[in-house]
Parts: sequence; C-alpha cells; structure tokens
Amino acid sequence: MSRLEEHIDIDAPAQRVWDLLHDVDSYPTFIDGVQQARGSGGNRARLDVRAGSVRREFEAVLDDRAGDQVITWQTEGSPELKGTLSVRSVDRDHSQVQVRLEYEPGAVHDAFGGPKGMAQVHRIENTVRGDLQQFKSLAEG
Repeated sequence: MSRLEEHIDIDAPAQRVWDLLHDVDSYPTFIDGVQQARGSGGNRARLDVRAGSVRREFEAVLDDRAGDQVITWQTEGSPELKGTLSVRSVDRDHSQVQVRLEYEPGAVHDAFGGPKGMAQVHRIENTVRGDLQQFKSLAEG
C-alpha cells in the first residue's frame, strides 16, 4: 500500500475552506479526472471519474468529523482508495489543507491503465499536487 501526504497553505479562512470541501458538487472544478460528483444520501458521494479513455463510477463513504475539521473517505470497489482531508486554521485569514491518501499503485493501473510501479506513484503524486493548487485557486478566488 502506498501512502501520500501533501499540504498547502491557503489565503482564506478555515471555515470558508471547510465549507468548500463539503460542496461535493464542486469537486470536478478542482479534482483532475472527476467529471461529475454528487452526494448520494447520508455519508455517501458518487464520483464519475475519467482517466485517459477509461471512465469509472465510484461510491465513496465519508466520515465527517466537523469538530476536528477532518473528512475521512474510502471508495467502495476497486481500486480501493482511502484518505483524509483536514483543514487547520493558521490565523483568522489563512488556513492549511492536508491530504492523506492510501492506494495500491497496481490496482490503480489495473482500473485505469497508465504507467506501472514508481511511474504510477509519481503520476498520482503529481495529480494530487495539481488538485491542491486548483483547490487553492478556488478557495482564494
């Protein structure tokens, strides 16, 4: 199992950032490959994902720990992806978002194709970093 942890500083209050992370419908604006996202009741979200020519639909189970400003999530099916999104207030007007992701590179390759081994790991790392930059632009805009 590979693990990835990234964070980004955002020039926006933590509450604004937290609210944006809860807007599942906006995920396509900052998560590469997500074509459509929607809440599907309770603690679930449905994500339509495209990577290259492969399109897949995922159901994600979310656990919102609002008091800690942490969302844990896990996909159902293959590939199994799980992680956390957390927001930390730096000061009144600044915050930090941290992403932790656990995945099996081979399972991602089997589901979507693309490179194998370390090349797949680097691809996923670069995608997550790009997604964080997109989220930062959205939150600060």
